[in-house]
Amino acid sequence: MISDVPSLAQTHMQGPLKVNGSGKALTKEELDDVKIDLENMKATHGWKEPDRSFMNDPNTAWRFGGPPDYSLTNFKYLKERSKIHPDGSLEQVVENLVKTWEMERSHKLDATQHQSVDVNKFRISANGGKVYNNQEANKVGNYNVLLDAASSDLWDNEKNTWEDSHDAFHKSFAAFPWEVLDVYSGPPKVAFTWRHWGHFTGTYESNNGNGELVEMFGFGTAIVNDKLQLENVEIFYNAEDFITVLRGEKRIENTNDNW
Repeated sequence: MISDVPSLAQTHMQGPLKVNGSGKALTKEELDDVKIDLENMKATHGWKEPDRSFMNDPNTAWRFGGPPDYSLTNFKYLKERSKIHPDGSLEQVVENLVKTWEMERSHKLDATQHQSVDVNKFRISANGGKVYNNQEANKVGNYNVLLDAASSDLWDNEKNTWEDSHDAFHKSFAAFPWEVLDVYSGPPKVAFTWRHWGHFTGTYESNNGNGELVEMFGFGTAIVNDKLQLENVEIFYNAEDFITVLRGEKRIENTNDNW
């Protein structure tokens, strides 16, 4: 278990909300203001926060000592998303399932407690890289899985532990929301496009962000069982663009040409 995080709202992404030169996480006062803004936005527009399931089991072994607080991420998601899917739509179901999986993979230490996946059948790969089973993916962490196929000059899985991989990015953004764009087929094999984004207010390696919007777009397929648990996931996106933008080696306007 790890406990030295600024708050349960910034366990992985620990950058400032705005560029301020400090590179530090949000203060309690800033986070309280975000929570007020979130409630006001929900009341004004009638919006709902994403539904991440399986957060209330008292026997859960939490990586950071307790269940995560997604108020900051949800605020940025609701405010900056490009699609508003109807309640009960397939797009919303897929989005909530993936968000639940991300929560469990990032915050639950014991892979056998991950209820969004079939723990015996689950497999995941990215960009044609190594296919990881449930225990393997949990051990190395999401970043190492999703960057497995990247060239070693961009990302070297053999040198990055779970902790190293998360430390590499946690000063870059205050939050890094994710949304489903479109769903092209329903269960058992779901095909979908997605967007992942954040304002680069912090630092990555030796490069300082200026608050610019960094976006990733991609597509994926997910085979689910009759309980809507994930069995096999394949993700595709441009990892090189993402890393080189954060390093300051590529201009944002020269990325995502096809999106």
